[in-house]
Amino acid sequence: MSSTIALPKPVFIMGTPVIPFASYEHTIGCLEHRIVSGEKSFCIAINPEKVYRALSDSALRKILNESEITICDGIGISIAAKILYGITIKRCTGCDLFFHLMRASAKNSWPIFLLGASEESNQLACQKLKQNYPDLRIVGRENGFFDDTDKVISKINASGAKLLFVAMGSPRQEFWIAEHRKKIDAPFCMGIGGTLDVISGYAKRAPALFRKTGTEFLYRLISQPARWRRQTVLPLFLLKVLKERISNSKI
Repeated sequence: MSSTIALPKPVFIMGTPVIPFASYEHTIGCLEHRIVSGEKSFCIAINPEKVYRALSDSALRKILNESEITICDGIGISIAAKILYGITIKRCTGCDLFFHLMRASAKNSWPIFLLGASEESNQLACQKLKQNYPDLRIVGRENGFFDDTDKVISKINASGAKLLFVAMGSPRQEFWIAEHRKKIDAPFCMGIGGTLDVISGYAKRAPALFRKTGTEFLYRLISQPARWRRQTVLPLFLLKVLKERISNSKI
């Protein structure tokens, strides 16, 4: 794998940058040199909900624009890129990228730290990851229910971790990383939402059919009807994209 792969130029979806990686292998290739060299990298999975919220949340918009790695997590982002620019951006979901990074970390002996989820879920996720990736170096872990942030950051730094994964739900995890990033020694930081709960078995991931078609949101809506209010952002997002496309065509 080449260590000289440069990051592609981002595509902007309503002001939010999204890097058009060609594949997961391409993504890992771009990240490898940054991780090994200690170059700071804050990776954020971009979906329509984040983009739409950023339109009215200046703090979130600042975080998204200042992060070095922004991946196309949602099918809505791919659709928006096609509508706005006529290009295809392949999805690179946060959950799947996490597993690719686990394989790369095991292969390259990159030390990792897992922060977030409940104590039970965090502990069980670590055990299962070690079973699936015997060479994986999990040098530290901490659940997401803590009061002393400075103590947790000291624990992360003392562990010598090069990769920090934060499972606090989005966008809380992004705000947490952005707020404390200057104090964190790990060069690579990434929010992973409910991934630890999926690994531990405390939560179920959408079936393969939904993942392949990018319709995980439908599965979540079916399995958790109470989420319908959150899902209303999707048509609002696409309407905003169409309006921007029409506006740009008049220029």
